Amino acid sequence: MKQPLKHKIILTGAAMMAAFFLGVNANAARMDMVDVSNNNGYMSTAEYVSMRNEFGVKALTVKISEGTTFKDGYAASNIKNGQAAGLYVNGYHFAHYTTKAQAIAEADYAGQTAKVAGLPVGAVLATDVEAEEQGNLSQATATMPPSCKRFRSLATVPIFIPQDHGPTIR
Repeated sequence: MKQPLKHKIILTGAAMMAAFFLGVNANAARMDMVDVSNNNGYMSTAEYVSMRNEFGVKALTVKISEGTTFKDGYAASNIKNGQAAGLYVNGYHFAHYTTKAQAIAEADYAGQTAKVAGLPVGAVLATDVEAEEQGNLSQATATMPPSCKRFRSLATVPIFIPQDHGPTIR
């Protein structure tokens, strides 16, 4: 008995969808780098080794500081334990600045805090720009050059990360 064209199209579509869904790996997202901060609490070397061996993590971005007063209390142990696990370690500063003077002050604070925490010279020290007071992204972007210049003088590689945008190396 001949099947109408409609049935053939439906069967072909169902077969293609089944092939697609069976061939897709649900764990397809790569986890080359993880971001850790005080929100994660203490992370042991064994936990970093597990991330490396079980999920392919190669690098770690550690929260160093925020504004001009907050030092992440776990930064030093995260840096030390991540390095001991064989991961490439970077850092980030959660920025709140809205003026050039504040940007420079935060860059100085982040650089000094990173040094004390043990962030290696030459490591990336990113600036995470997504604080509520920076809702005017153009204002935050205008303050970027002075802070990047200051980060460079502190022997770090500045990366500006505005919310909902990709990183920009300056």
